[in-house]
Amino acid sequence: MRIEKISDPIKEGCAMQRKNLLVVSFSVILSLFAPAAHAWPFGKLFHLHPAHAAAVDSRIAFQLYNKSGIIQEVEVGGRKYMLMPNSGLTVTAPAGTEVISQTVGLGHNKGDILFAVQPSLRNDTIAIR
Repeated sequence: MRIEKISDPIKEGCAMQRKNLLVVSFSVILSLFAPAAHAWPFGKLFHLHPAHAAAVDSRIAFQLYNKSGIIQEVEVGGRKYMLMPNSGLTVTAPAGTEVISQTVGLGHNKGDILFAVQPSLRNDTIAIR
């Protein structure tokens, strides 16, 4: 006599339902707690975005103002800027960059170094004649 093992379809169905319920429950719990990770005190430690990890811009912004009655041209870090009479311009350059005159003015000739950019010039206005 041969004994056959008959599987119980009810038990197999319950096991599959338990697995599905477990997967759905885990998915729901994960979706509820994922947004809360940013509110966690250590959230910034584990979520380093390129914007936060990037180096801080060390360039210095300053204003050049043309006090003369003629058009002045200056070169800052290889870029030429034209300043109209009695007008200004905001320039951003790294510290140590030389500002070179490209026109003849009062007290300077073409090619003269007017000044070098320094951190103390940040947000200052420099008048050129």
